[in-house]
Amino acid sequence: MTDNDSLHAVRRVTILAPVGGLAIIAFGVFVNAQVAVLVFAAFALAGATARIITPEARAFVVRSRAVDVAVLGVLGISLALLGFTTPLG
Repeated sequence: MTDNDSLHAVRRVTILAPVGGLAIIAFGVFVNAQVAVLVFAAFALAGATARIITPEARAFVVRSRAVDVAVLGVLGISLALLGFTTPLG
């Protein structure tokens, strides 16, 4: 992978991640908020899992792996609990 290819990949993620988040929010507003919260929970838990299995050499490291996994795990579990127990739209 050349530097130009990796730059395009970074730009693609930089654009697609917020667009995807806005699409989930729009789905929650117009269709079903409970499902949108559960989708965000699934993405947070998937992020924690990805952070566990991604080698240190390939990860963008700002914090320690344990902090990232703990924060994403707590966020995912909290959102899942909220999604399953709160009567949302």
